[in-house]
Amino acid sequence: MVDNVPWESLRHNFGSAEDIPALLLASAADPGAFGELHNKIHHQGGGVLSAAPPVLPVLLRWARDPGFALRAEAIGFIGDLARTAREASPEHVTAAWPAAWQDALPHLLALLADPDPVVRRAVASPLAQAADQASLVLPALLTRWHEEPDEAARLNHVLAAARLLRDTSGEWPVEVVDWLSSLHRNENRALRFAGALAARRCGLGGRDPRHVDEIASYLSTADLAVWHDVWPRGRRVVARLLWWTNDVLDDDRDGRTRLATTLLDSVDPDRRANAMNAAAAVMDRWRSPVTTLLPLVAKRLSDPDCRQRRSAASILASAGRASAPWTAQLLAACDDEPAVARPALQALVATGAPEAVGLVAELLDAPDQGLSHNVGCDGPSLAALLTSLRPAAVQLLPGVRRRLTSSNTLAEQRTLLLALAKWGPDAQDALVDITSFLGTQAEDWALDALIALDSEKAREAALPAVMAAEDVPTSVRTAVRRWKVTGEPEELLLRLEEDTHTLRQHAEVLAQLGPAAAGLADRLREQTALRRGWELVKLHYALWRMTADPEDGLSAATAARSALLVDGVHGRQTIRTIGKLVPLGALAEPAVPALRPLLATDVRPSRGIPDDDLLCETVREVLAAAGSVSPCHRSPSSTPPN
Repeated sequence: MVDNVPWESLRHNFGSAEDIPALLLASAADPGAFGELHNKIHHQGGGVLSAAPPVLPVLLRWARDPGFALRAEAIGFIGDLARTAREASPEHVTAAWPAAWQDALPHLLALLADPDPVVRRAVASPLAQAADQASLVLPALLTRWHEEPDEAARLNHVLAAARLLRDTSGEWPVEVVDWLSSLHRNENRALRFAGALAARRCGLGGRDPRHVDEIASYLSTADLAVWHDVWPRGRRVVARLLWWTNDVLDDDRDGRTRLATTLLDSVDPDRRANAMNAAAAVMDRWRSPVTTLLPLVAKRLSDPDCRQRRSAASILASAGRASAPWTAQLLAACDDEPAVARPALQALVATGAPEAVGLVAELLDAPDQGLSHNVGCDGPSLAALLTSLRPAAVQLLPGVRRRLTSSNTLAEQRTLLLALAKWGPDAQDALVDITSFLGTQAEDWALDALIALDSEKAREAALPAVMAAEDVPTSVRTAVRRWKVTGEPEELLLRLEEDTHTLRQHAEVLAQLGPAAAGLADRLREQTALRRGWELVKLHYALWRMTADPEDGLSAATAARSALLVDGVHGRQTIRTIGKLVPLGALAEPAVPALRPLLATDVRPSRGIPDDDLLCETVREVLAAAGSVSPCHRSPSSTPPN
């Protein structure tokens, strides 16, 4: 079958398909070769290339062959290709695929009656992708469902039928709708659960709360053993089921909240652990469920299962000041196992609890109990804690200095110097300690910390090292340091003039220079023509700082309004850009109509509680500034602060 295929003219995800015949031959007996074949033909999806259609008949032959050891895997391979072909942009799907897929469907439908139940379970997945042939596939699924003795296969039939109904543009067969609608009366709990999922998947019954009741009851108390047959090689069945359920419920805030609430009280630790993740996902997406779910999460700080306590502490840490009512419990958790104590301490810091300062001070003097220097580790990083505790810099500075002077690892030195840079003038007493790292591998971070101290002595200490790069080509970063140390912007302005074609990339520096960079304003303004979104806000803000022209300030606010309406809010970088509107004062008025809804909506514009809290705080600052003075009363000659 493969001998007449011009493989050398076809392509897979890693190049020419001339190696596919040998790989097909090897795959017939070697699971490793089969995996390599899957990787080359499908890889991570995104498209179906020209080598896929001639491979499809071979996969079908293997799927029908009782002697082939990977029959279910071959069917899954077909399903992967079919799903990708349906979801990918048409230009990324080879023109030969539709005909090959149409030829494959009768063979897949025949597998619904295969003697092997594993094959019958697997074949529902590729059939669920045949939305363009739903009128053929749906009746076949219903007919077979009435005859099917295997529970896992029946579940897959229900779920495949729901996906087909959702995706087809054709008329829904009445008998199929009646079948799915009647499942809530089935005596089998798993089928009632699948029926509730199916109803939500395709929109039968709208957002009937009984769907959520059925789903929550099943997931919290039922024996889930059958799902190991639905996913024969699947692990973490509870996690997969819950992820799948939340995907189906999607934007049903109340339904997902009720589901998480029910599961958080499950007697099964594994289900409670996964419910914690579900609760966190709901609170990260919506604001109002926090009042319902966070107390239930906090209860798990005393759970017998360490996983629950760790998850509870981590979620409370992410909730910021909303976790303040559980300060006492978090303090107790700081004496728990390290996996619990670390996020509990992070939560205390996030709430602003004064007790956190003493605990962090103790950690600074106990390196063997120290925290990671890497952001994104299991638990908080030392840098994150110290940055958050800047108001307590006076109390913590002695411990930071002791640890810095005794440190013998570059990672730790970097962490502590970065924290001191964040503390700025509050770290003035560490001047000598910071200076000792000049001439070492940590010099870069030491220089930033010295500059952040913003004192004459710190600038004098930094000056020799900053000027030492005089004999090598200077970067903008080096020129910025020299300006901040010497107060003389000429070299920096010259460097920016040399980079005039990429001037827009230095908008932050130009904004810091302010009126000193006014001579570059026209060149920067030229580069705004093809810019949009949040970049345009930064450019106009820089122009306002450079020129003090109210029109530039109004343009920054107008660009922010457009960016909010088109691009939305994405993470802290966007929030920091919104914060640039605060100095504009009344000139920020054009952005106000787009900013107010960010406070009123229940859906978080920026995912995650910490970022959303920061967003709300920033927006309130902008609104307060915009309402304080009428734009017409602002002096055109006023100079923005540096």
